[in-house]
Amino acid sequence: MGSFLILLPIISILIGLYLITLGLWELREGINRNQYIKYMFTGLFLLLILSPLLWIFGNLLPFHLG
Repeated sequence: MGSFLILLPIISILIGLYLITLGLWELREGINRNQYIKYMFTGLFLLLILSPLLWIFGNLLPFHLG
């Protein structure tokens, strides 16, 4: 359980970066602007809001690893 809570923010950051990259690629292609907005804001949410919240939540739990 403890190692999963350590990996969860890292996975969130990686998925956020992937979605931002997809959004920039979609903007470069120029076909679907709504898809760009969806990818970009979802990626930014995961990267800037969810990841810090998961780090704070993980630090507040009363268990220690090792």
